[in-house]
Amino acid sequence: MKKRDRIKTIFFDAADTLFYIRRGLGHTYAEVARKYGTDPDPSDIKKAFSRAFKSAPPLAFGNVSEEERRRLEREWWKAIVESVYSEIGMFEEFDPHFDELFEVFRGEAWTLFPETVDVLSTLKSRGYSLGIISNFDSRVYDVMRDLGIYEYFDLVVISSEAGHAKPSHGIFSIALERAGRESHEVIHVGDDLCNDFHGARALGIRALLLDREGEYAGVRGMDRLENLTAIKSVLGKKA
Repeated sequence: MKKRDRIKTIFFDAADTLFYIRRGLGHTYAEVARKYGTDPDPSDIKKAFSRAFKSAPPLAFGNVSEEERRRLEREWWKAIVESVYSEIGMFEEFDPHFDELFEVFRGEAWTLFPETVDVLSTLKSRGYSLGIISNFDSRVYDVMRDLGIYEYFDLVVISSEAGHAKPSHGIFSIALERAGRESHEVIHVGDDLCNDFHGARALGIRALLLDREGEYAGVRGMDRLENLTAIKSVLGKKA
């Protein structure tokens, strides 16, 4: 990589980049729902969730108190889950079910990709500072601590606190300011073509698309990684 000595900070997306839902979203939702007297099909949940998530407003609240932000985060997610079950079949015990589901996604639902810790450890040992830029809520801090990766990061910028969600310039600008970096001094790694790849590039940040399934393997001119380990070769011997 040319001018690799200029790269000082590497930003990562969080969910589906560093960690993922252990049993998949549909199965995890269904397992919790079955405790409350309903038996939804995981594939129906997944389809309904995709529609609800895409139509939801940004998970971004900006300058509000911590207490208010946590309330808004919870309401945002409850609206999505309500939309899912309104489509596939609502049930009487929805509210206590949602309380449990919300907590499941604070920790136990998630697991790391096999290479995550090795890559983060290697990059830190080579002197890079690391950051998170994620469209996530404040539970991400608990998730990262539970998975043992919080200590690797110098800063965490999430949409619910920043008031901007990827692909908006706003969240990337906040991350650059907090890191004390210019756009040419950082790289952003993430799995979403719009939010991570195009969002970062629009602000002059080099973006690496994490493409584990090879969906974009045939696209010319796209910087893509088959897994996180591949970032070592992108950065060269320094990594």
